[in-house]
Amino acid sequence: MIVVFIVLAAFAVVAIGLVAVGRLAGQLAEQPRPAVYDRAEAVDFVADRLPDDVTAQLTYDELAQLLQWHLDYLEELGVARAQGVENVANGPLVAAEDDALAFVIGRATDAGLAVDDVTVVQVIEGNEKYLEAIGAIGNQLPMPEDPTGK
Repeated sequence: MIVVFIVLAAFAVVAIGLVAVGRLAGQLAEQPRPAVYDRAEAVDFVADRLPDDVTAQLTYDELAQLLQWHLDYLEELGVARAQGVENVANGPLVAAEDDALAFVIGRATDAGLAVDDVTVVQVIEGNEKYLEAIGAIGNQLPMPEDPTGK
């Protein structure tokens, strides 16, 4: 009789475990994969899409540094976060392109990196295309209507 109870108890434990694991697997399957920024992949992605005159001016290390400064800007703004951080914003997050440009140019100037504004714009645009490709950037928001009615 005790053997029957042990077998039934073992069966119940296994059944509960399978149901719990199955439920959790279903919940995880519904969640989107997190976008993970791979720096080496980003450098290759952006370098492949830059015009020849820009790639002739920048080394891979300089390109990687410009991309890192762009990420620093996005992180300071709260748009990007470190891997493993699971804070989710309650509303849309917006990053202004002009502010990103000024931030990266400021960092380049402070570091003594001689790079012109057009090159930085092209690098930032390439980085944004990489972020879109990995699913880190969503759709652009429509511009609000002019409150003056003009």
